Amino acid sequence: MPPGEYQSFTASYDTASYDKTTKIITAVVLFILVGADVFTRSAVVAGLGALVFALAYAYSPRGYAIADRSIMVKRLIGNVRIPLDAIREVRSATHDDFRAALRLWGSGGLFGYYGIFQTAHLGKSTWYVTNRNRAVVVVTGSKTVLFSPDDVAGFITAIHEAVPVPQADGTGSQREPGRSFGSTGRLIGLGVAILAIAFVALAMLYAPGPPSYTLTADALTIHDRFYPVTVHASEVDIDQIRVIDLDRDTEWRPTLRTNGFANSHYQSGWFRVASGQSVRMYRAGGRRLVLLPPKGAGTPVLLDAADPDRLAAEIRDAWVRGAGRVAA
Repeated sequence: MPPGEYQSFTASYDTASYDKTTKIITAVVLFILVGADVFTRSAVVAGLGALVFALAYAYSPRGYAIADRSIMVKRLIGNVRIPLDAIREVRSATHDDFRAALRLWGSGGLFGYYGIFQTAHLGKSTWYVTNRNRAVVVVTGSKTVLFSPDDVAGFITAIHEAVPVPQADGTGSQREPGRSFGSTGRLIGLGVAILAIAFVALAMLYAPGPPSYTLTADALTIHDRFYPVTVHASEVDIDQIRVIDLDRDTEWRPTLRTNGFANSHYQSGWFRVASGQSVRMYRAGGRRLVLLPPKGAGTPVLLDAADPDRLAAEIRDAWVRGAGRVAA
């Protein structure tokens, strides 16, 4: 065959399986995102979590094809073409290729390892990998790229049949015997899983009780860990301060958390109630809450307390006396 002329060769590899680390990290991330949705009850958090998960899946490699002197990476978001012009090397990846790996951009385990990475042996390289135990290194004149077809030997053979590849010297072309990327990956994945479970467990069990507060003649400061607030007497309809009962005053029942914290023991932040309006609520499981209604178009505040009737009376008395001093 004359130099510069190559037969049109096509080989398709439609599966790219996940290694154990990818499976663990993906499961943990899904667990965290679902947990965040459940505990925050926020449509915004749920939407962002679903978007992150969907984009990660869409950008992950689904398979590969070799044709027209190129490798095609198949992705839902759009295929990527890597020309094989000036190819210098193609071989199975070794343990050293992944030593001191640093992700510069991309995914480090969620549906695979794809993006720009830096390693001690390869330097800067582009990865389209879902299983590091089946990785293939391809070095061209412009970049180093990693793939992970399920059929490693067939993939390498197809590249050799598609374009001329310089003969390797034989060093580094085989994996180090007895070495596997799975053991380290499992330890990393297990550590991430333990941290994620601990975080979710703490969020589920968080139960501080009714928040503490500081009451003065002109303001009430609620000392919440996540969403503290100071409510000024001048912004509240003092005559309408009262205690509402969620079992009886059903229009005040929270229906959606819009920004804040929520689990089965404690809720703080912004919520939408059954009447459709937005409120700030600080509730530690109580059914009777102090209502601080705003003047005009402000935001109502609902506050849990050990003795809500006493707290409502204390607030009214303090602010009525404060208003009297101002008037005098």
